[in-house]
Amino acid sequence: MQRAMEILAPAGSMESLIAALRCGADAVYVGGTAYSARSSAANFDLPQLAKAARLCHIYGAKLYLAVNTLITDSELPGFLEFVREAAICGVDACIVQDLGVLKCIREILPDMPLHASTQMSIHSPAGALEAQALGCSRVVAAREMSADDLRKLCALPLEIEVFVHGALCMSVSGQCAFSAIVGGRSANRGRCAQACRLPWRTPSGSNPAALSLKDLSLVQHIRTLREMGVTSLKIEGRMKRPEYVAAAVTALRTALDGAQPDLDTLRAVFARSGFTDGYFTGRKKDMFGYRTKDDVVAAQRVLQDLQNTYRKPRKAAELHFSMALQSGKPGQLTATDSDGFSVTVETEVPQPALKVPLEQTTLERHLQKLGDTIFTGGDAALSNPDGLTLSAAQCNAARRDAVQALYHVRAEHNQRKQSAGHLSNLPETAQNSHTPLMRLHVRTAKQLAEAGKQGMIVCIPPSLAPQCTPDEKLWIESPRIIADEAEWQKTLRALRENGFSHLLCHNLADIRLGRELGFSLHGGYGLCCTNRCTVQSLAEEGLADVTGSYEMRLSALTNLGRQLPCGAFVYGRLPMMLLRLCPIRAQDGCRKGRCYLQDRTGQKFPLLCSGTYTELCNAKRLWLADKRRHLAGLHYWDLYFAEESADEMREVIEAYRSGSEMVPADRTHGLYYKGGLV
Repeated sequence: MQRAMEILAPAGSMESLIAALRCGADAVYVGGTAYSARSSAANFDLPQLAKAARLCHIYGAKLYLAVNTLITDSELPGFLEFVREAAICGVDACIVQDLGVLKCIREILPDMPLHASTQMSIHSPAGALEAQALGCSRVVAAREMSADDLRKLCALPLEIEVFVHGALCMSVSGQCAFSAIVGGRSANRGRCAQACRLPWRTPSGSNPAALSLKDLSLVQHIRTLREMGVTSLKIEGRMKRPEYVAAAVTALRTALDGAQPDLDTLRAVFARSGFTDGYFTGRKKDMFGYRTKDDVVAAQRVLQDLQNTYRKPRKAAELHFSMALQSGKPGQLTATDSDGFSVTVETEVPQPALKVPLEQTTLERHLQKLGDTIFTGGDAALSNPDGLTLSAAQCNAARRDAVQALYHVRAEHNQRKQSAGHLSNLPETAQNSHTPLMRLHVRTAKQLAEAGKQGMIVCIPPSLAPQCTPDEKLWIESPRIIADEAEWQKTLRALRENGFSHLLCHNLADIRLGRELGFSLHGGYGLCCTNRCTVQSLAEEGLADVTGSYEMRLSALTNLGRQLPCGAFVYGRLPMMLLRLCPIRAQDGCRKGRCYLQDRTGQKFPLLCSGTYTELCNAKRLWLADKRRHLAGLHYWDLYFAEESADEMREVIEAYRSGSEMVPADRTHGLYYKGGLV
C-alpha cells in the first residue's frame, strides 16, 4: 500500500501555522529566532516553539525546525544549546544545511530525525545516499530537478521532499553568494536582499528582470509526484502572509483528494507573472517573471475569502461520549475520538431529578456543541439508573474538560521522545605557521599550458584531461552540478584507470563517487565549510583538505581547525550564483562568447558557461596579493582563472609569489575583511 504524501506548509508566524493546520497541512516547518534561512520572518522563540508543537500534535501533524544556515565557530555552543531546548519543546525533525551542524545534532540528539535541506544542493542519487550515510532520513531535493531526476531519487531507500509551490530562486539553493557579495547580506544566513529581483538586463536588453523567475507550482502534477513515490510536498513561503499559506495548503489538499484545485485564487494571492513548472517538465522557454501591479491588485480581492478558510479549527476526528451517573458520586464522562484516544473526566455530583431526569437526547445536544474544537460530534451513551440530572452548564463544563484533556493526550502521544547524547569536545582551532601552497584552477587548454610551467598543483575540468599526461600535481576538478550521474561516474572511472588520482569535490555526490573509485579527495568551496565541526566531518569522510567558504572573514577562515589543511579562494571572479538556466540562452539565444548581465548602474557581470550550468560572477576580480601577510595562516591558496591570457596568468602568479603592492583597478577584497556571514 502506497504511503500518503505529506503536505508540508511554511509558517513564519503563529497565525500562519494556525492557517496551515486548519486548512489541512500534515506538517509545518518553522524557524527559530536565530539560525534560520528566513531571518526576516517573525519566526518562533522557545515558548512559541513549544506552543506550535502542541498545536501540531493535537492535529496529529508534525513540526519541523529549520536550522538551515551556515554556522561559525563562535556560534556553535549557543546553537547547540538552542537545539537541545528546541527538542524539549517537541520539534519532530531538524532541517539542516551545515555538515558540521548535522554532525553535532546527531551526537547530542541521536533520536532526532535530520532532513538534508535544499541548501545542501543535492541533485543526484549519490549525493542523497551520502546525506543518508551522514545521518539524514530525508532529503529535500534541489528545486532545479526534472521529473526524470526526481524519479531516480525517489527510487532510493529514504524519504524525498519536493518543493511544489512558491518562490523560485534563480540560483541553486546553498550556492548563492550574490546578496552577500553585492550587499553584505548572506542568503546562507537567511538575510538575502533579493538583489536578483532588481532590474538586470541581458546584452539584448529585452527583459528588464533577467534574473527573476516566475513562482513554481507543481499542483497540476500531483498524480505524477505520487506515482514517483515522493514523501513530502513542500510549500515555500515562511515570509508570506497566512492567506498565502491557506491557499497553497487548500490547493494541495484538494488535488490530493482528486478534485480540481482553485488555481485562480492560488495565483491571485501571490504570483510573479504567473507560475512555471519549467525545471520539472523541461519546458524552460517561459520561466521568467516579476511581481506586477496587476499581481498586487489581484491579491487584495481574495484575502478576505481566504481568511474565512482558517477562521475556525479544522475537524480532525469524530468524538464519542459515554456518561455514567450514580447517586452521591461525581459523574464520569468518557470521551473517545476516532483516532483511538480516550479520556475520562468527572462532573459535579448529579442531583435527583425534580421533574425529568437527564436523558440521552438531552445529553447529546449538550455534548455535540463542538464548533470551536477539532472534533465533530458522534453518539453519546448514558447510564443513569437512579434518575439523576445535571444542568446544561454542568454538561457543557464536562464537555469542555474532556476536550481539553483529549488535546493534552493527543499532544503528549504525538510528541517525539528524545534521548540525550554526548557531544565530543569541539575541535580546537588551528594556529598555522607555514608557507602556503598555490593551486591554479584553469578552464582552457592555453591556460593549462601556462599553468604547467609553474610547477604547482593545477586543477582542470574533466574536458581537458584527454590533453594531459596524468601527474600527481594534476587534479580533476568536479563540475558543480552533475547533469547525468551515470555518465559522470563512467567518466570518473575512466579518469582513475588512466592514472588521475586526485579529485576536487564541490558536492556530496563527488565525495561518495570519488571515494568508491579510490581517488584522493579534496574539498572545494562548493561544500560551504564555515566551522571546525564541518572540517572534522569532512575529515571523517576521507577528504585530505578543504577550501573554506569565501563568505567568511579571513581571520576566522585561517583558524578553521587542526583536522585538515584548509585553504581559500584568493584570486579570480567570485561566483555569485550557480545557474541551471542560462538567462541569456533562455531569453536571447546562446551567444557562444563573452557573456554578461548588466545591473541598473551599468556594471557588467560575466557569465561563465560550463555546458550544463552557468556561473554568474562578480564584476570585479578578487585580489589579495597585496594582503599576502594576512594569508600566511592558510595551508594553500586557490587562484581561479576564467578568461585570463597566458601573459595575464603569469602576472597574477608573480604578484602572489612576491606579495606585490600593485593593485588592479577592477579589484575587490571580497568579504574577507567585512564578512558575509553576519
